[in-house]
Amino acid sequence: MYKLTFKYPLKDAETATEKLYIKDIYNVFYESPLTITTDDNGYGFYENIEELIDYNVIIESDDLNEVNSCINTIKETLLIDSIYSEKVEVQSFENEFEPLDLNNGWIFADPEYNVEDKKKINFIPQGAFGTGLHETTQDCLRYILSQDFTNLTGLDIGAGSGILSLAAAAKNAKLVTAVDIRDVTEEIMFNASLNNFNNIEVKVGNLLEENLLEKTYDFIVINIGGDETIMFMDFITNHLNPKGKLLVSGLVEWSFDKVKSNIESYGFTLDYKVQSAEWCTATFLK
Repeated sequence: MYKLTFKYPLKDAETATEKLYIKDIYNVFYESPLTITTDDNGYGFYENIEELIDYNVIIESDDLNEVNSCINTIKETLLIDSIYSEKVEVQSFENEFEPLDLNNGWIFADPEYNVEDKKKINFIPQGAFGTGLHETTQDCLRYILSQDFTNLTGLDIGAGSGILSLAAAAKNAKLVTAVDIRDVTEEIMFNASLNNFNNIEVKVGNLLEENLLEKTYDFIVINIGGDETIMFMDFITNHLNPKGKLLVSGLVEWSFDKVKSNIESYGFTLDYKVQSAEWCTATFLK
């Protein structure tokens, strides 16, 4: 396998990709140079479109004739002079999930990872958002795994990989409904099967625009940001049972009070709060 790299303007990168697709060159990737900004919901960014980037093409062959042919095609198609080629090992492109030890007696890991004196939840990420690496996800996981959800039903809004749903299922929830606007059914149910969980269901769609759910729940989890939480508060209030619990995360310290005030305006009271770096996680009682 070879990786080809050349300099190219970011503003023309998408056009270059389309041109290469026409030439049957599909394995391309590049990273956009970004400038990070802060806003009420955490962090934002904008692309520095005037910069040159490292545009990469992967050739899944060790045949030098094929590699050189591809190099010539790229040069002729994109009108560039210099391309750097490098032989790479296949495994260098594999993303392995490192065990996630929450330091509370629980660990998320590959099914083949052996662990003693800890409770393990089998987990193999497939690409959806939420692998447990972010502070907000870890704080949510620690809270969920400290609870007993026996005979309780829960809703995971913006479930992504379903890692929070898995944690609630492990803590004996009667049913956890994982909802995401993207179709993450296969990934979530795959990881549920790795743990023999049969108390998770997945719904796909926009909760604010589609009538996906009619039932109400004993606890709701939402870890998608402050502004998004505010947008969902009417829905949450209507779908959380009396005396139910709301777990909110993805909040930054500089906007936490605004989100807290909004949630409290719906009759909720703050029950618990934890902060990791600038990220806040809190529970509210209805």
